[in-house]
Amino acid sequence: MFKKAAIAHIAGLIGGLALALPSVAQNAADQIWSGGPIITVNDKAPRAEAIAVKDGKIIAVGSRGEVMKLQGTDTQLHDLEGRTLLPGFVDAHGHAFMIGLQALSANLLSPPDGKVKDIQSLQNTLTQWAKDNAEREQKIGMILGFGYDDAQLAEQRHPTREDLDKVSKDTPILIIHQSGHMGVMNSKALEVAGISAQTQNPEGGVIRRESDGKTPNGVVEEAAFFNALAKKFGQIDQQQAQSLFVAGTGLLAKYGYTTGQEGRATSPLVPLMQDAASKGVIPIDVVTYVDVLQDRDFIAKHVSQEYKDGFRVGGAKLTIDGSPQGFTAYRDRPYYNPPESYRADYRGYTAATADQVFDAINWAFDNNIQIITHSNGEGASDILLAAIKTAQGKHKKADRRTVLIHGQFLREDQVDEMNKLDVFPSLFPMHTFYWGDWHRERTVGPKLANNISPTGWVRDRGMMFSTHHDAPVAFPDSMRVLSATVTRRSRSGDILGPEQRVDVMTALKAMTIWPAYQHFEEDSKGSLEVGKTADFVILSNDPTTVDPETLDQLKVTETIKKGKTIFRLEDKNDGSKAADTAAAGDVLGNVLRQWENNLKQHAHNGSDTDHGHGPDLLMGALMRGITQTQSHVIQPAHNH
Repeated sequence: MFKKAAIAHIAGLIGGLALALPSVAQNAADQIWSGGPIITVNDKAPRAEAIAVKDGKIIAVGSRGEVMKLQGTDTQLHDLEGRTLLPGFVDAHGHAFMIGLQALSANLLSPPDGKVKDIQSLQNTLTQWAKDNAEREQKIGMILGFGYDDAQLAEQRHPTREDLDKVSKDTPILIIHQSGHMGVMNSKALEVAGISAQTQNPEGGVIRRESDGKTPNGVVEEAAFFNALAKKFGQIDQQQAQSLFVAGTGLLAKYGYTTGQEGRATSPLVPLMQDAASKGVIPIDVVTYVDVLQDRDFIAKHVSQEYKDGFRVGGAKLTIDGSPQGFTAYRDRPYYNPPESYRADYRGYTAATADQVFDAINWAFDNNIQIITHSNGEGASDILLAAIKTAQGKHKKADRRTVLIHGQFLREDQVDEMNKLDVFPSLFPMHTFYWGDWHRERTVGPKLANNISPTGWVRDRGMMFSTHHDAPVAFPDSMRVLSATVTRRSRSGDILGPEQRVDVMTALKAMTIWPAYQHFEEDSKGSLEVGKTADFVILSNDPTTVDPETLDQLKVTETIKKGKTIFRLEDKNDGSKAADTAAAGDVLGNVLRQWENNLKQHAHNGSDTDHGHGPDLLMGALMRGITQTQSHVIQPAHNH
């Protein structure tokens, strides 16, 4: 009897095993990664030895022994070779479209991202670019430069039209400030833009003048700059515009971002980006926010939390003021040491009136649409927080995740108010590196400079926050974002506000799970958990174990989107910027070639790629959309 029961039991086990085997085979992983540290950014299980993926989703995270049980005959095994795997970075705020413009421009950035140190080297760079890019210059009808920063020039001033005239008097020249909020034009470009001594300052903008108070000196700020830019680029066609978008997303992928943001779009630009995404040439997901002062009906119609071909409209964008390093952020007090031509009581100005801000916030709350707002100066943030408080008093509580973008000069009481009002802060600590010394010496002074981008205040209050690069305002270098958040070292090597520093894991959360939350995507992105999208970034070393002072030397060696590699650094041992740039250039070239091929294929199939928007309308509106975009380059993928 016992033998019969035992035999029956064994037979049952074998039968059960036989039934389980097809299930195991059916659920075998497509890919498994192991062989290096895996940082999950999941507090319940912060570390893992291996991770398995099937159909672009994570199906297992844990010990190597357990995960390897999912290995099938066709499973691809990936050896990390000691490198570190993390969730793909989520771009909390940048300008995926406008970053592409940098790839087509002369690099006017200062070291370490460029070579421009003074006006002479800026002139030399423009001259050399014109020689090397004669065909491009002819095509766009101008010499274009991106990324100069008066704060980093030896002369400590903006170039003028006379400086640019020395490069060329016959060809229009436009150089864009690193903040993306202003630029400089030579005499020919001013003529083309219709700017003369008789031209009045537009609302929300300034045309700087020479000593006679009339003649434009070439520097144009905010609305004056965007109007001139839109007029010049009104001739760009749809294919060229989409190529910018392709280039921008490619650059973001190169730095480990698997989700990007176009942080200030216009209604004509959205279908252009969606069309590019539908052709399969955008390597990452992109969420965009549309200018709330331009087309609210469009926003209400197209806003969605679901991606279509890796693209969606996330909500509305509002811009209240400008650039802190450019003295156009709206403060609650005078600037510390502004240019001599400014009045002693100068405190910047707004790009939107208080009435416009209150109306926009109220509209967003009334329609339960997420709104993200560019606010740098204390004065701008006072207006924003008052508008949010008023709207909350009028409307039922809902999960809107209202976002304050930048907040460079936030006061501590404003952080308290943000916490009370449940406003999500997306901060820009890269300012401590790029402009920390400038803020200390010119914009806010030594005391207040310690509290720019106050991540410490935010974290001390238990608030989630995100950090961003605002490219093309700053180079979209994810490791620079991480380093600046942890160390807060300026270009001079000084630490700005040590009490505002946060630990590495907190800084990583601000680049992964918290910006995923900001975008309402925390259930599918931002951490390595079963069921989430297989978006990964692989770094050359473990950021939690290296010397924090060397975080900016870590390299993104591979970026993986839904289980597929979209960027790989060919020489893992070469940490040079030049090699990095060359690799990104290869990525850009490949993406653009794919884009051309797909475009031809769709044209052959009779696909309609004309959305009925004239080039003038498209690029005019599009360029006005950069009020918040800004700074560095290559090569594929702004705001300030």
